[in-house]
Amino acid sequence: MNAPVDVTDIRIETGRLILRAWRESDLEDFYEYASVDGVGQMAGWLPHKSIEESKQILDCFIREKKTFALEWKETGKVIGSLGLEISDETLDVPEESMGREIGYVLSRDYWGRGLMPEAVRAVIDCCFRELDFDWLTCGHFIRNDRSRRVVEKCGFMYVKDIIHKTNFDTEEPSKLYILENTRKIAKKMTAPVDVTNIRIETDRLLLRPMQEPDLEDYHEYHVIPEVADMTGWSCSESLEVSRQRFHGEIETRDGLAVVLKETGKMIGGISLQGRNWSMYPIDRSLRGREFGVELNKAYWGRGLMPEAVRAVTDYCFDTLNYDFLTAGHFLRNARSARMIEKCGFTFLFEAEHTMPSGVKEQIRTYILYNPHKEKHNV
Repeated sequence: MNAPVDVTDIRIETGRLILRAWRESDLEDFYEYASVDGVGQMAGWLPHKSIEESKQILDCFIREKKTFALEWKETGKVIGSLGLEISDETLDVPEESMGREIGYVLSRDYWGRGLMPEAVRAVIDCCFRELDFDWLTCGHFIRNDRSRRVVEKCGFMYVKDIIHKTNFDTEEPSKLYILENTRKIAKKMTAPVDVTNIRIETDRLLLRPMQEPDLEDYHEYHVIPEVADMTGWSCSESLEVSRQRFHGEIETRDGLAVVLKETGKMIGGISLQGRNWSMYPIDRSLRGREFGVELNKAYWGRGLMPEAVRAVTDYCFDTLNYDFLTAGHFLRNARSARMIEKCGFTFLFEAEHTMPSGVKEQIRTYILYNPHKEKHNV
C-alpha cells in the first residue's frame, strides 16, 4: 500500500544539502539542470526543451507535494530532486504495510561527489523515523551503474528485474530494490517483558531478577575467558567494569539471574532479548524474544542451563503468551548446540553476525513456537 505523503512542511538538512518543498522561485535552477542532455534520460524522461516545460513540471511538483528540491547549501542553488513516488510493483510485504518508491535526479555538474547517497539516506531516515513508513523501494536502469551504486550504498536489497516504461515510450530493463524499516519490524515483533516480578523455581534452580548482592558472583564468571568466548563479549578487566555491565543488564529488565538453590549463589544468567527480526524468516504477525544465556564454567556439564531454559520457556508461553522464542549459538559452540536441541528448538537459519567486540561470527539460529497456539509455517 502506498503511504500518504506531503512534503510541504518538511525540511531535511544534511552536511551539504537542504531537502525541502519546491518553490516557484526555483524555476531557473530547475530548467538549468533538467535541460541538459543525459540527465533526465537516466530517470526515464527527456531533456526539457523550454523553460515553459520546466514550469509545467515544477507546478506539478508543488501541486502533488511528494517531491523534494535538493538545495546546495553553499550557494542556495537547487541542483536536483528526490521524489516519493507511487509504487506500482507487486512486493512480498504484508498488504497493510505502507511505503513509497524513491526516485531521484541530480545536476550533471554535481555528479561524483556522493551527494545523492547523502540525500537518499536523509530521506530514508525521515520516512522511517518521522513518517513511519514500513518500506521504501528504489530502482535503476540496468545500464545505469551510477544509480546502482547509490542504491547499494544506501542499503537497499535486490527484489527482482522489471521493465520500466519511460515518458518517451521506450522500455528499459531495470532492477528493483527494497529497504524495510527494521526499527518498526523489531518493535512490532518484540514481545513485551519486564522481569521485575518474575520468580521461577525448578528442582535445582531459582530464576529471579538480578540483585546488588549478586555482583561478586556475576564478576566471578565474567573474568573467565572460556565463558566470554562463547557469549561474544570480552572478559571484564576489573570489578568496576563488571559493575557497569551488571547495572546495565538490570536496567534493561530483560534478564534473570540463574541461582543455585543449594547455595544461593548466582551461577549464570538468562536474558530475553529483542532482535532485528527483519532478517529472521518468521511470520511478522508473531511476537517473541530471543534467549541469551551464560553459565559459570564451574557448573558446566550438569544440565543446569537446559533446566533453566525449559522453565523460562514454559513461563514465556504459558504466562506471557509469546508466539515464539529463538536461540542461537556460534557454529564452533557444540555445547550450546546440544543445549538448544535438548530444549526442543528447531533450526531456523544461519548467518554471519558482528559481535560487540567487532569480531564476525557465523551463528546458527533455532526457533520454538508456542505449542498452545496454531503452528506457523515459515
